[in-house]
Amino acid sequence: MDIQALKLDLVEKIIHTEKTSILFKIKDLLQSEKADDWWDSLPVEVQESIFEGLQDIKEGKVLSHDEVMMEAKQKYGF
Repeated sequence: MDIQALKLDLVEKIIHTEKTSILFKIKDLLQSEKADDWWDSLPVEVQESIFEGLQDIKEGKVLSHDEVMMEAKQKYGF
């Protein structure tokens, strides 16, 4: 079953149920899923930094592990 078919099946079952307890459980489940989104709890500065890092990756502005280690050894002498 694909995602759209699953959604339609669930909507149909929700519409036809008369059990308020089930409806409240569905409501609680959907609200808790939204509330648990860790992204929203991050400070805006952190979110912007992550977006900046993703943009750097898209633009190829990255270093390999070996390049970072070589740079650190040269800079800090270890």
